[in-house]
Parts: sequence; C-alpha cells; structure tokens
Amino acid sequence: MRSFGWLHFTDLHQGLEAQGWLWPGVREVLLADLEKLHARCGPWDLVLFSGDLTQRGSAAEFARLNQTLQQLWDHLRALGSTPALVAVPGNHDLIRPDPRRPESLVLGRWDTYPEVQVEFWRDASSPYRALVDQAFAPYSEWLKSHPFTGLQLQRGMLPGDCSAVLAKDGLKLGIVGLNSAFLQLGDGDYTGKLALDVRQLHAACGGDGPAWVKECDFALLMTHHPPNWLQAKARDELMGEIAPPGRFVAHIYGHMHEHASSVVAIGGAQGRRELQGSSLFGLEVYGGNVDRRHGYTAARITVDDKNEATLRLWPRVAKKHAAGHWRIVQDLDAFELGDDQGTRPEPLPPPRRRPPPPPPPPPVNPANLIATGPVPSASTSGSHPSISQTAPIPLGVITSLSGGAPGDSGIFYSSIAARVQPPGAPYNINWHVHRAEEERTALNYLDQPGAPVVLWGPDKFGKTWMSQFLTDMVYQADGGACRVVAINLDTFDYESRSDYANFIREFAFQIVGSIGGPEDWVPTLWKSPGSVNQKLGRLMRDNVLPLASTRVILALDRVDAVWGLPFKDDWFGMLRAWAEDPRLEKLRLVLGISTTPRRLIERTTQSPFNLSPPIVLGDLTRDQVETLSHLYGLEWTHQDYTELMSLVGGHPYLVRLAMHRANLAGGLSARELLAEPSNLFDDFLQRYARRLHLHPEMMAGVKRLRSDSLAELDSDTSAALESSGIAVEEKVGFYRLRYRLYERLRP
Repeated sequence: MRSFGWLHFTDLHQGLEAQGWLWPGVREVLLADLEKLHARCGPWDLVLFSGDLTQRGSAAEFARLNQTLQQLWDHLRALGSTPALVAVPGNHDLIRPDPRRPESLVLGRWDTYPEVQVEFWRDASSPYRALVDQAFAPYSEWLKSHPFTGLQLQRGMLPGDCSAVLAKDGLKLGIVGLNSAFLQLGDGDYTGKLALDVRQLHAACGGDGPAWVKECDFALLMTHHPPNWLQAKARDELMGEIAPPGRFVAHIYGHMHEHASSVVAIGGAQGRRELQGSSLFGLEVYGGNVDRRHGYTAARITVDDKNEATLRLWPRVAKKHAAGHWRIVQDLDAFELGDDQGTRPEPLPPPRRRPPPPPPPPPVNPANLIATGPVPSASTSGSHPSISQTAPIPLGVITSLSGGAPGDSGIFYSSIAARVQPPGAPYNINWHVHRAEEERTALNYLDQPGAPVVLWGPDKFGKTWMSQFLTDMVYQADGGACRVVAINLDTFDYESRSDYANFIREFAFQIVGSIGGPEDWVPTLWKSPGSVNQKLGRLMRDNVLPLASTRVILALDRVDAVWGLPFKDDWFGMLRAWAEDPRLEKLRLVLGISTTPRRLIERTTQSPFNLSPPIVLGDLTRDQVETLSHLYGLEWTHQDYTELMSLVGGHPYLVRLAMHRANLAGGLSARELLAEPSNLFDDFLQRYARRLHLHPEMMAGVKRLRSDSLAELDSDTSAALESSGIAVEEKVGFYRLRYRLYERLRP
C-alpha cells in the first residue's frame, strides 16, 4: 500500500485585527483536532495553503505568519508528520497599489485592453508586470526564506506561480500553484473579473505543462480563487488549456471560506474535481453580526497492491457547542461521511507504471551516425531482434522496454497495458521505428552548415518524432555540448500573426524560452536600433549561439502555419539568410512541413527549402510495420499485415492506433480487429470530416476522388489534400485517395 497525504489550509488572514485575541482559542481546538485526525488519516506529507495567508500582505504580517506556522509545524512533527509547505498567494497577500496609478487603472479594466494583455504576458519588464511584482514583493520574499520547505519549488511567471514534485515509494505527486489574484488589486467585487493564462502553467512547469504533468503519477492544481471568479475567456483557458479533463486529480482553492466539493463530467469526458476549502480563520461583519468560519481538510491518495488508486477527504469545520465553546468536527453539512469521518473512496486513474530506466547508452561515434553499412549490435543492447541491423545508430542505444535479458522482448503487457505507448504519445526512443536512409541523410546534413533538414510528409507521418530523434542523436554525438531550440509554429496566437514585427518578436521570445535564456534578452534587444530581422539576428549571434560549443539546432515544427500570411516570404528569406551566413556557422535548421515546398514560398531564391533536397517521410514499409508489431508484442501473420495495410497502407499513426488497440484487447489479430463492429478509426475520420467542412474546396475534391478512382484537381485543392495525407498524386496532375479507409469519409 502506497499513499500521499496532505492538509489543505486556506484563508488564515494573519494580521486581521480580531485575530490577535481570537486566534489562541482557535489554535487550541485546531491542534487538538489534528491530533485526533492524525490517528485516522495521518501522517501527512504536505501542507497545501491556497492563499490569503495574511490580511494586508506586509512584511510584518509574513514575519508573524512564520511564528504561527512554526507552532503548527512543531505540533505536526510531534505527531509524526514532517510536511513540506506549498502555497499560492491570495488577494490579501499583496500590498494594494495606489488605485490612481495609470497601471492600476488599466489592470482594473483588463478585459477592455487586449493590447495590454499581450504586453503583460509577453514582456516581463512591462510596467504592468512591474506593478504586480511590486504588490506581491513581501510575499515573494517570504516564499524565498520561510523555513517550512522540503520540496524544491520551480518558480513561474508571476509571483507565487510554482510547481513541485513529491516523490515517495516509487510514485510522484505533482503540485502546480498559479496566482489567480494578480488583478484583484483593490476593493470591490471581482467575481467574473480575474484571469489565468496557460503561459503561467508552462512557465511554472519548466516550459511544457502537459509534459511535466505526464511525468507525475498524480497532479494537483491549486489557486486561491474558484473558477467562477475568472472572466469568461480565462475560464475557457482554464478548462481547455490549463486543466482539461483528466490532467489534474483535483483543482484545490479557497477564498469562499466554506467547504464545497464537486466532480462534473461533460459529454462523456473525465470528470473535473474541484475541492474548495474552509477558511482557517474567516471573520466578517455584516450589519453588526459577526460571521466566523474555521476549518480545514485532510486528504489522501492511496494506491493498493493491485495498482488501483483512490482519493479520500476528511473535511473539518468549527461548530459552536451548546455549552458555548468552539470545537472542530466533521463537516456533515457539506459532505456525506463514513464511520471514520471521511468521504467514501473515489476511484482515480491508476498511476503510470514506468519501465525500469534504461542503462546509459554507449558513447556514440559520429561516424556511425551516417554509416551506410550495417552497424553491429552490442551484445548487451537488449534490443528487439527484429529491429533492422542497418539502423543509423548503434543498437545499444535502443533498450528493451522490459529491461529483461537480451532477446527477451518482454513487450506484451496484457496485465500492465498502461506501459504500451498509445498513438500520438510524446517521443520515446524505445518506440521509434527507424527510417534508416532518411536518418542517415538528415544526420549528414546536420554535420555541416548551410544544409537545412526539410522533413516533408503529411500530417501525423512522424515529422515531430523524426526531428526529436535527430536532435537526440546530435546531442549524443556532441557529448551534450550542443543546444536545441524546438518551436511549434502552431502555438503562435492571433496577435503574433497580425504583422511581421509581432511575429518576429514572438519568435524571439519562443527561442529564448526554449533555450532557457533570461527573460530580459528580448526587451533589451528590442530597444536597440535596426529592423526586427537585425534585432533577431543579433539575438542569435550574440546570445543564443555562444551557449553551445558545437551546434545549435533550431527545430521548427508545423512550419506550414505561416502559409498564407502576407509576410511569409520575408520570414522564409530570413531563415535562408541564416543558413548561408558564415557568422552563424553553428546554426543548424530542421524544418517540418506538410505542404509541397515549392508552394510555401514564391521567390525561390529566398527559400530555405531548396538548399538541400527535402527528406520525404512517406508510408512505413512492410518491414517497418512488422517491426512496430513486435514492439506492441503482437504475433501477427502475413495475412494480418496484408489486411491492415490494404486498408490504411503504412500510415504511421493509423498503424500504431490499430496495434495499440490490438494489444489492449489481449493480442487480437488484424483480421479479428478489423472484423469487429468497432469505432477504431471513427475519431480520426471525424476529425478529417470536420476539417473538410471548414474547407469547401477540399470537400469538393474528396467527393470527386470518391466517385472517380483517378481525378484531376486544381493546384490549391491538390496541395491541401496532399498535405493532409488524404490524396496522393498517381501521375502528373491526377490524384487518388491515399487509402481505402478514406472511402468512408462522408464530407
């Protein structure tokens, strides 16, 4: 039995006037109740404090807070708990700025100034960010120096944004804390007026929030405010980008001074769980009447020997006894509780079962990376025997997923299917199917300046994986001395695409963010004279390239995202100039595209796509499909491969989708899998159908291809259908559906 336990405190309001004479009595009943509850559900690993630790956010109040918390920690240690503290600030944990300041007035009307929002999130040196930093300065100082640490906190974008990971008994619990109070800088009702942004999540989690969460078995999100205190746009951002269904076990918050709990599932998606905490010291006066509220919650995630996980809560609230004194009891007004005063166990998704870490790969000889002949397999590689011996890397780099003896695949995880990689999952060398010729060619290009690697293939054909494989191999070949800048052009927002200056500035921020440079690099450079291209060039020459002693790989994914923008030729021309600039000889470009290169830019002399021949990523070959089936532990026959490939060809994503489903179903044959009246490919086809409805010219083209086995298409339609992988050119100007599966498309 393994578990994580925590206490959730919120809204202490240290410094509230009446607290001076009322807190000692509350503290007495709190410590007594903690002692009783510890026997039921302790020990506790964490204390989560969801804001309003103080009343006015002053340094003196934070100093007094440390004294209050020290008494609490001393008691918990005596009980047998040594928790670490993770906190977020609330709207009382700040020094309210002068409401007449221009920055205060503008932030108070946040929703009416979208250009201020852009500046706020993009520029750390903006006056609006400076105002927020100043308001939360005492909180930030307290956070740096308080003695209740125990976990390494990763700081984020705004004061109080943070993340931490608790590792225990082979499990990881992640906690993400975000500042939801940065706009509540004055008096008044802020319901529906506050904001959160997904960039807070990414910054707090090292640049990639979803990837950070996936490294944890369970994750919690903590803010001070509940979702309904956010503006509509920010609520959408919270639900769609920060905390989509299934990402976090729970969203924990306070502010409302009373307990509440809900799990809401919409449209068949996983439920979102919200846990609202009772104030530790809430005191409000209404018309002469005093409303006091005191409470907290204990919680525990438990994983049993069958790897089944559950969550339980023990909510506590202060009630006045008939004799007139306060005591803390179970909160039966807000929860249904059992005999041990806790909620019933709520099932959670099981923790991720991780394979044993692979042994470190042997040193890579760069010559082997572009070798044209077979590469001998190391006897200790543990790689699957069916992986091609003409792979462009030493097979010692590829390790068995089972960690077993050489030749023991250990791949078929019928009882631990969570280990089997689903289609669309992040890159993992163990699940990479090698394209030997393409890899050798690309690595040869990367060995010299001025030869961009252009990975050209339809959507979901493995361009992102290939790019990550190449950068990993270069990193190994350079002994870790190179640097990688990976950027997805699809992540650029509307404002960034509005004109060339905004686009280049966002590109600069993305480069700096990816390489981990200081936030002030871009604002500082942008104050210097020159065009935006010149400023960006100086950033690369003077700041980015010196970080690497060998090469800097600039890997750009979804480059097609700029197609159709009026300044695309200018940007492509800049990339070509970089490739040809001897001052940038450390720079290497990897460009992932789905559109025919000649269609992306009109001026061929400025194209970065014709400096070296594009590397075409097409369908997987029969041998590669068989290799993939071995990774999924499938014992398929010649007929199985024939049936699958007659329907979906060697489409990398669809082949993985079918094999993943076959594995989870206990090792079904392709014949059994495709004979089932299942919806195996329905989601994929529905996504394509929705895309067709948004593009009538593509819809018309698919209708023609469904009615005629071979059809002539105009250049725009053919390019769109080719880049999406729906159509393939059979002979010049004439096209057919790429796979028989696409006959099921109903545009």
